[in-house]
Amino acid sequence: MNNKARVDGRSGSGNKSESRYRSESGLALVLLVLMVAITATGCEAIFGSKQNDTTDEIFEVGRIDPSLRDTDGYAPVLPFWGDFDQPTDVFVGFDGFVYVTDAIGVHVLDRADLAPRRTIELPGAVSVTQDRLLNVYVAARIDTLIQEPPNDQPPTVFNLPAVYKIRNLNGAGPITFVDTLVHPFDDASRGTAASKLFRLDRTRSDNDELVEFTGVAIMDDNAIYVSRTGPRNRTNELPAPDNTVLEFVPEFVDGVRVGTMVNSAQIRALNPSTPSLVSAIGLSDITTFTNPPQRDQFPDSRDFLIAQAEEGVSIPFRVLRINVVVTPDGTVYQPNQQFLVQDTTRADGFLYEEFKFSKPSGLAVAGDVTGYIFVVDEEQHKLYQFKPNGQEGIDPPPAAVDRTRNLNVSFGELGSGPRQFNSPSGVAYYDQVIYIADRGNNRIARYKLTTDFED
Repeated sequence: MNNKARVDGRSGSGNKSESRYRSESGLALVLLVLMVAITATGCEAIFGSKQNDTTDEIFEVGRIDPSLRDTDGYAPVLPFWGDFDQPTDVFVGFDGFVYVTDAIGVHVLDRADLAPRRTIELPGAVSVTQDRLLNVYVAARIDTLIQEPPNDQPPTVFNLPAVYKIRNLNGAGPITFVDTLVHPFDDASRGTAASKLFRLDRTRSDNDELVEFTGVAIMDDNAIYVSRTGPRNRTNELPAPDNTVLEFVPEFVDGVRVGTMVNSAQIRALNPSTPSLVSAIGLSDITTFTNPPQRDQFPDSRDFLIAQAEEGVSIPFRVLRINVVVTPDGTVYQPNQQFLVQDTTRADGFLYEEFKFSKPSGLAVAGDVTGYIFVVDEEQHKLYQFKPNGQEGIDPPPAAVDRTRNLNVSFGELGSGPRQFNSPSGVAYYDQVIYIADRGNNRIARYKLTTDFED
């Protein structure tokens, strides 16, 4: 499949130009078909309203069932959602719809999962997010025809990491592939054609096919971060190490936003091989502090959280907050030393607790006043919840016996029960509900704090 996508059984693709060594496809024809199918139907007609009596009823059933309540933590909101193929990520967008990636591609659901789902086939889809203009970004893979191979050999198809920027995936208009960011062609540190091509060789142990995009996150100005991991991590070369975070910003032509994205930075301050408070070893996800619901203003912080999931490496702090400071001399990426201050009189666990995590696979930050930080650990089969200061748990509820210590609400173990997981790989938060991409159980699990229930 060469940059292909299937929308409700129709095939198409999205690419940028021959100068980036990508094959042409039938996207225009597909989008024409999609336009005919979609323009006759509004967003709510396709998915149902984001807020309706039926949706409220689904959540109410989960709240009032006494068998689902847990006096000291999360209660499952049933039913969980099935019919996925190893879901890898979940995100509730600024439009209120739920986006899920799995082995098939990306799916769009309403928040009650009552309307028919929409699916676009994107092989290797691992992460999804949405910007404030409601464009959806999906980190996946793309088959790319290299048209100028060395030694006059026949053209070769390489399967490479890509981020797709898609407009109107929620059904608000004709679905459009606005841009496709492909490694290594959209890495600005690969400034020449030769530098883009020299690792596209399957006899090499650092072949660019071994590179992965593992996460994508949005900022308040609709720029994005993309986490990347791979085998070549030399810090003395002009090309950036594979283990890094890339920043892409909207492209403007003559002062007009054109929709495409350009690579503005590769964050070389992140050490690609030596663990520290500013390292990037085996990145598995990234998130920022710009999250739904939509507001008039967001904090202009460009800080981000990253998860390091590399196996076989002793990494004391596998989840890191990187502070981003813009100075007259440029942007500085700093460790968050405050998380090292652990007040054991207030909490039993901490985000910066040595060897707290085994294989963190998904991150999320609550977009409401709580600012909770969520981490799912694939190896521990567990969801962790932290306060913005890095302390594990939540403020003790009024009825708590001990009002001086946080209430620890992290939970999970291997299994298929309502409070068990099997290799969870993604997490999202919206309107007091947590969504977990429970990959091994082929489901999206939902939970609500019992302290948030309305009696």
